Amino acid sequence: MKERTNKITIYDIAQKLNLSASTVSRALQNNPLINEETREKIQATAMDMGYVPNWIASSLRKKRSNIIGLIVPRTSMYFQSTAISGIQHEAHKYGFSIVIGQSDETVAMEKELAHTFYSLRVDGLLAVASMFTTNFDHFSPFIKNNIPLVFYDRVPVDFPGYTITGDDFKGGFLATEHLIKQGCKRIAHFSGLLTCNLYQQRLSGYKEALAKYNIPYDEQLVYIHNLTMDAAAQAARELFDKGNLPDGLFTANDSSAVAFIQEANKRNIAIPEQIKVVGYSNDLSSRIISPSLSTIEQSGYNMGQKAVETIVKLINHEEGGKVTKNFVFPVELIQRESTMIKKP
Repeated sequence: MKERTNKITIYDIAQKLNLSASTVSRALQNNPLINEETREKIQATAMDMGYVPNWIASSLRKKRSNIIGLIVPRTSMYFQSTAISGIQHEAHKYGFSIVIGQSDETVAMEKELAHTFYSLRVDGLLAVASMFTTNFDHFSPFIKNNIPLVFYDRVPVDFPGYTITGDDFKGGFLATEHLIKQGCKRIAHFSGLLTCNLYQQRLSGYKEALAKYNIPYDEQLVYIHNLTMDAAAQAARELFDKGNLPDGLFTANDSSAVAFIQEANKRNIAIPEQIKVVGYSNDLSSRIISPSLSTIEQSGYNMGQKAVETIVKLINHEEGGKVTKNFVFPVELIQRESTMIKKP
């Protein structure tokens, strides 16, 4: 293995071009005081020589890194991937770079990432809590040192900081009310772990809709698990094996609804004729599964944009009356084949 070569500095570039180090430094920062031809020549030479800027030293001098940290449970989740897209596009608009860390739904990794981003002196941190996070003390250094911290989607309930969420209570209510209006009277619910704020809210919305239409709440119809497709498939099998099938199902994410429909298809249980199904998030899978899935749209891309807009204002000390402490996005029901009433 070859030894690592010595780092190229601005002094090496200056010596090669017979310019001052200050001129090279300004050109590498696109300073308009350096004419365009000289800037391009310096930047091309820097690239050819393999110059890598020392952004840590630069951030110490400027007291700003122009980097925002981002912690998400899994980048493979459809909602998170769309939110990340919104985050990156909006951050670029404001001149910030995004560094992403994936917690893999583990509290230990989330703690490590929070410590790493704090040590890297990021200008701010965006975070989505893992499904198992109940103590948020590992984010306290950001609060104590006035480093902007914004949680979105999965957020702490009693912890200082700014939050951006979808209206999960309303989403749970709309999904359940839709099933009731489609004639369902015995509605099951697949929920995520109730350590997580959004699954608490979606379950509460489900209960509220049942109460509004005088349908008794039956805890035997509520399955609480980690919302993977395997867990949802197992819950579906348990529900089918009990007999006395529900006529409706609301799942707290789309992948659980997809797994349920697949298990129903294996048993020749007709969707929507026997059981109508509503998911949550409007994943791509909701449009591909047959029958296509009715779901709740929660606007991941827009939420990501709002998260960046909020944290940039905090970084620039514009909070005043310009930043909402707890911003809630509206949600909407999208009806597809899984809840259609078929005419004879």
